[in-house]
Amino acid sequence: MHPVVSDRRRNVARTTIGVVEEVTILGSKGEIRVLARIDTGAARTSLDTDLAARAGLGPVFDRVRVRAAAAEALEERDVADAKLVIAGREFDVAVAITDRKDMRYQLIVGMDVLRDSGFLVDPAKGNGRDADARGSRHP
Repeated sequence: MHPVVSDRRRNVARTTIGVVEEVTILGSKGEIRVLARIDTGAARTSLDTDLAARAGLGPVFDRVRVRAAAAEALEERDVADAKLVIAGREFDVAVAITDRKDMRYQLIVGMDVLRDSGFLVDPAKGNGRDADARGSRHP
């Protein structure tokens, strides 16, 4: 049996990101940069409907049932492919599309991206308090 060796012991460089990061969405209509919430509690990446349209994402290829944090019942959301750039790295991900216009962040990056990204998420870095100075839409 082989011993388990952590990435730290193997001296693999890992990128540390905060809980709020600038993310670029690459779509057929161009690039859109937004502040996104990095949410290790979210299983799936979720994007605002209007932002998906402005980026030119689509076509919708699936619908998923999701239990939103603030909702009691399951809701159905459209799913489309997206290309996201986070900390200089590009990710192809199937994003759930929903109305997030009344939410602080139009994009939530979930574990579907984070699981294999190798990112370390530091809650003290980019904790959202500095987001307003960088252009968040909501207080």
